[in-house]
Amino acid sequence: MKDTIIIADADDDIREILEEQFSDNYVVISSGDGFEACNKAMELKDRLAGIVINADTPSMSGVDVTAKLKADPDFENVPIIILSSDASLKNEKAAYNAGATDFNKIPFDSALLKKKMLKYLDLFSVRDQLKAAQSKSSVNEDTSEAPLYKKMHDNMIELIGRIIEMRNPENENHLRRLKGLVKIMARKVQELYPEYGLTEEKINIIVTAVSLHNIGMTAIPDSVLLKPGRLTNEEYEFMKSHPLRGVEILDTIKGTWSKEYDDVIRKAIRSHHEKYDGGGYPDGLKGDDIPIEAQLISIADTYDALVNDRVYKKAYPKDVAANMINVGDCGVFPPKMLEVFKSTRADLEKWEESDLDLRKL
Repeated sequence: MKDTIIIADADDDIREILEEQFSDNYVVISSGDGFEACNKAMELKDRLAGIVINADTPSMSGVDVTAKLKADPDFENVPIIILSSDASLKNEKAAYNAGATDFNKIPFDSALLKKKMLKYLDLFSVRDQLKAAQSKSSVNEDTSEAPLYKKMHDNMIELIGRIIEMRNPENENHLRRLKGLVKIMARKVQELYPEYGLTEEKINIIVTAVSLHNIGMTAIPDSVLLKPGRLTNEEYEFMKSHPLRGVEILDTIKGTWSKEYDDVIRKAIRSHHEKYDGGGYPDGLKGDDIPIEAQLISIADTYDALVNDRVYKKAYPKDVAANMINVGDCGVFPPKMLEVFKSTRADLEKWEESDLDLRKL
């Protein structure tokens, strides 16, 4: 039974704070030394649920501990959160390259850190269930279509999405808002443009895929992602890498869900920043070369970003936001998507102001 959390930090106060947070749910092993924490992890691998470690622990750094443990397949599903008082891009990259699940700047919100860890533990648990189901099915298509199997798909994707969203508390409820916007517009596409072949089942998969469209953002450092001012050219180019980084992350969990889910999610991740005139990224796709999944998420995401506060701007009035989309101030959208947007605008505004319960759509 995985019932143990290791806390490793030379600061007694930090260890005490985290011990208090996790002790209600787990057996907590505390250490002020990286080498000792690494040995404890090796000894307790069958019981180890997760690790929180400072990047600068004595004897062996948190990054080195992470790299050593993640080289062992037994620690593949053990989330490791690295803490650091130096949240520079260099240090954050080093943490993720070593295999860290998350990187948190000191000082941090201990309750939020605990929530993150619990979400990661849920995520790995669902992933294990999916893999077990797949191994039993021996690639049996009937099993992959079973309701329980699909439910596990949805649960895992939802968990990943919530973890992504937690990196920026300002974006709370963003994914729920976006799912509703996409669902409303997708149904209008189904009605107006049957050539896209959207069925209710396909629409539901696209809505589920919304949770993962920004998974590549987990590879973008907080210093860039949460920067309140204008990004430098270098930072902007780094930010623009998130669709391809997202595809790379998806490749690491390939086979976790069905081919149909994988195909829709992959298109959503890679192409949601493409523009109708070829002015988007990463591939410069034009026209209907842009997958319908990405077209829907792109225009919905743009609208939601405009009408809500962001770290770099205040919300625009809804009529101003709509006009910006229609005249191309936010890039060129496909004519059919603009028609869908105009046809559903009242419903979109109503959804943004609702309780965001997808079951009511």
